[in-house]
Formats: sequence, structure tokens, C-alpha cells
Amino acid sequence: MKKRVKKYRPQPTTARKKDVPASFPDSQKSTAALVIILIITFIAYIPALRAGFVNWDDPDYVSNNPMIKDISNLEMIFTRPIQGNYHPLTVLSLGINYSISGFDAWSYHLLNLLLHLFNCYLVFKLAMILSRNSLIIAFTTSLLFGIHPMHVESVAWVSERKDVLYSLFFLAGLISYTNYVDSGSKKQYGLTILLLVLSLLSKPAAVIFPVVLFCIDLLRHRKLNLGLIAEKIPFFILAFAMGLLTFTAQKEKGALDATEIFNLSTRIFMGFYGILIYFIKLIIPVNLSPFYAYAPINEDLPTAYYIAPLFSVILIVLVFYSLKRERVVAFGILFYLANLLLVLQFMPVGSAIIADRYTYLPYIGFFYIAGWLINRYAKGNFSRSYHFNIPIAVIMGILTFKQCGIWLNGATLWDHAIKTQPSARAYLNRGSLYKDEKKYQEAIQCFNAALKINVADHEAYMLRGNVYFEMNKADLAFSDYKKSLSIKPDYSTALDNLGALFGLRLQYDSALVYLNRALAISPGYSPSYKNRALVNLELNKNEDAIRDFKKFLEYNPNDPDIMNVIGVCYRNLGRYNDALTIINQAIAIKPDPHFFLNRAYCYNGLKDIESARKDAVKAKAGGLNIDPNFARSLGIQ
Repeated sequence: MKKRVKKYRPQPTTARKKDVPASFPDSQKSTAALVIILIITFIAYIPALRAGFVNWDDPDYVSNNPMIKDISNLEMIFTRPIQGNYHPLTVLSLGINYSISGFDAWSYHLLNLLLHLFNCYLVFKLAMILSRNSLIIAFTTSLLFGIHPMHVESVAWVSERKDVLYSLFFLAGLISYTNYVDSGSKKQYGLTILLLVLSLLSKPAAVIFPVVLFCIDLLRHRKLNLGLIAEKIPFFILAFAMGLLTFTAQKEKGALDATEIFNLSTRIFMGFYGILIYFIKLIIPVNLSPFYAYAPINEDLPTAYYIAPLFSVILIVLVFYSLKRERVVAFGILFYLANLLLVLQFMPVGSAIIADRYTYLPYIGFFYIAGWLINRYAKGNFSRSYHFNIPIAVIMGILTFKQCGIWLNGATLWDHAIKTQPSARAYLNRGSLYKDEKKYQEAIQCFNAALKINVADHEAYMLRGNVYFEMNKADLAFSDYKKSLSIKPDYSTALDNLGALFGLRLQYDSALVYLNRALAISPGYSPSYKNRALVNLELNKNEDAIRDFKKFLEYNPNDPDIMNVIGVCYRNLGRYNDALTIINQAIAIKPDPHFFLNRAYCYNGLKDIESARKDAVKAKAGGLNIDPNFARSLGIQ
């Protein structure tokens, strides 16, 4: 009997078992999961839609930012930084909001939230691609990203538009790069370069993008070699160019560099402290604050600073262990560290040790690990993953809803900060609000509290001096400005204020000395040009005044009052036609009776009596008292 031979048929090639879930989720299931994430996230952020602006960066980005009022002026938008940072696409987006709702904050917050929701979609898609279509990993990663309380600052704060906007292009770039790695498509590679450019134009923090790409290479088991490094060269070139541009802008602004305050060992502990504290707040997101101050420089560092390096050692051990087994943990940790790299205070910049907003992208690494762990527990069964994801949604959603409420306005923000993380900065910003409300005693109490925390706070003396200035207590204001400058001699704001005070005292020579020093230190500080112009006007130096007023208009191009004063200067010089040109611009913006009276004098100087009479009549109708002799010369009763 002939032995039967078993026949084998060709079988399709499959990916490695660990790369493919037990069953691929259908599109309807994925869409439903994504919709759930977006609905939960939207509900959690509803309080942010009722919020206004706060007195922390929002004035620089919105209310005092002339660029958003005229987004057709692309030259200004693409050449002028804000607060030492270059992000023209962010300015353009704020300009769109201004065209919709002016200085009403609702559209700004709505767009921030819409961008955050779109980022949730991108995180979902990125996690799906990286995990090769694991719905549980994608759902968990995106859900945590959407409703983690540490992300509230990036969404509920109008000035952090740059955060949600740069992240949008950053995440889209990671998706296109992963597609490039998986398919070899040159189009995806080119798209990644374009998305990096857009991300860089939204916020300079995107310079870390090429480093993060290596995390994806690691997850995809790509070997580190010269080819892999060469592949990143275009990204590093773009990042270097933006880094250089940002460094120049920061230097011009005089951004605070705290490396001279803290010694090398302290700075090292501060950097490791950030890695630890951000992780702790990932797990226990309570007592969040808009500002976390450095440890006091005249005291020993808290114990947590000395423990922090040990935590980093644990992370490194986990990375090496993961590389030999499952690379998801290594990917998540390195993604976290890479995106935090620029904001860890190994090289201290600014006055805060950590900030909630800095976790917006870094946390994705740990969220991905969480999704992977839940997926292992659920064994690919989405229903079983509810055991973890439902409690996550409830707890984190409630915490985020409550955290959004503190961003209602500046008062709620800084009252919360004083309660949870009392700092000099919190008292300064709360005191500034009291000052704006003319509650001078409350303001002084806040500034005194700030000085009690930090006796060498130059800004506290300057701000308290401003209160005394408004209370007509010139001697006390003078004393505080001097104290501020004794701590920080190159503090341009205090120099400017002291110059203005000398000007009011009619001590014009002294005023010019301080105003010149202020502009030598901060040539982009526009109020100093205005104050120096006013002093020159009093000294009858009309040409110098015109030069400074025009410089002020470069930063505040649609200020009709300054245009009118320039007209006064031209009129003093007998240049009536030049005066008419700029006064006409002022009247086109704001038909103020003072402007009409100024133009009447110009017409009179040109012997155009009829035009002078018409403008004088308009000025009188507007409630101004006309000089009797001038009125009679025009035939006005």
C-alpha cells in the first residue's frame, strides 16, 4: 500500500505575534471609541469656555498685542517675537480670534479646546499606528491625554495657544514619520519635514522633534547606524535654525538666566527633581498651580531633590531591561524624557522650577505604557479594559473639570495659587489685579507678602512703587524704584518708571538719563520711547520727540493719540502739511474733538480759514473750550 503524503499549501506571511493583536478592531468600533474620548474631554473642559483672560502673558499675546489686530501685516507677524519667542503661526491664530470676537475671550478658549480635541484624535491615531492597531492602547493613551488635569494649563490658558498648536503639527509629524518608517514612502518623509516647519513656527519647543524620532526608531527595532542618523539631518538643521533664532530673541529680551544664582550641583539636582515631580503629578495630579517657585536659595534643598536622581536611575534600568524584552516601556520612558529635556532646569531659565504645561506632550510616553499594560491585562478584550478606563475617566474627568474652574479669571487663578503653592509670583500677580481695581491697600499687602517670601524681589519693589506712584506718593515710589534697581541695576522697567517719575517732577535731564539707560538695555521696550518722547516734547526738542514717537508706533501702529501728538510736534516746527497727514490718520481711527482742534490750528497755519473754522466747530461741539482769541479769529461765537 502506497504511503499517503500530506500536502502543504502556501500560507500568507504574518507579522510577529507580539506586533499584532488577537483581532483587528473594525472602523466602527474605533470611531465609536474616539467619539467617546472627544465627548468626555469636551465635558471635562466646559468650564474653560466660560473663562476670560488672565493677567499672566495674556496682555502681551492679546490685549497689548497690535499684531493680532492686523493679521494682514505679515511682515510684522513673521519678524517680531513676543516675550523673546518666535511663533508667527500662533499670532496668526490669535488674530483670527480677534477678528471673530475682539477682546471677548470666548472664541479664544473655544479654539484652544477644538485644537486640544483634534490633538486627542492625533494621539489616538498615533497610538493605533505605533501599536499596530491595538484599540485598547489607543483608547487609553488618548483618553488620558484628553482629560489629565496637568494638561488644563495648556488648554484653558489663552496664551498657551502655542502649546496646543505646535503639538498639533508635532503629533501629525510623528504620524507621518511612523508611516514613512513602515512604508518607506518619500512623500511621508517630505510631509514630516513640512509638519516640523509648521510646528516650529508655532512654538520653538518643537526643536526637540528630531530627538523624539529616535524613540519611534527604537520601537520599530531600527538599528542605530550612520544611515539612520543621516536621515535626521534635515530635521536637525531646521531645529538648529529655530534654536539660534530663539536664542537671539531671548538675549534681546534679557530673559532671566538663573545659572549664576545656583551652583552646578544644585542645578543638577533641580533637573532630576523635575523628572521625579512630573512623574508624581502624573500619578497624583492634586494641588496643581500656575506657578511653582524655586527652592529658597538661602536654605538647604528639600529631601525630594536628593532622592530625585535615584528615580532617574530606576528609569534608566527599566529602559535597558525593556530593550531586551518588550520595547514599549523603553519607548514610553524615552519619549517622556526626550520631550522634557528642554524644560528640565539643569540650565535654569525663568523663575519656576516646573510648570504643568510642560507635560502636554511628554506624558504621552507614560500614557502609552499604561495602555499597553491594560491591554495585556485585558488580553485584547476591549470590554475587559473598562475595569481600568471607566475609573480613569471618572476621576481624571472630575479633577480636570475642577481645575478648569480656577482659570475663570486672574483673581480666581492667583487666589488658588496662593492657597496651594504660595509664592512671590502669585502675590505679585494678585497685587497687580488689586492695583488695576484701585484697591491700593490690598495691592500693597500682596506686594509686602511677596517681599516677605523673597526680600530681594526686584519686581515686587517696582510694582509697589507703581502703586505709590498712582497714590501720588512720589517719595515712596522713588524709594521703591531705587531699591528695585539696587537689586537688579539693569532692570529696564524700573529704569523707565524712574525716568517717568523724574519727568513728572520736571527734572528732565535726570529723566533722560534713566530713559536712555532703559532703552540701551531693552531697545524693544516701547513705553520707554513714549516717555522719552514726552520729555523731549517738554524740552521743545520736537525732532527728537517725533523720532521716538514714531519708534513707539512701530510697536503700537494704530495708536491715534500718539499720532495726534506727533501732529503737535510737526505743528510746533511749522510743518503743517506733515502734521495734517498724521492727524488725518488719527481722526480716521478715532474722531476725537482734540484731534479736530489740533487740525484746526494746522489749517489756520496754512491760512485755510474755512477748514480751520469747520474743525474748530467740531471740536467745540465735542465739548472742548476753544481759546477765545482763536475762536474770534475764525469768526466763531
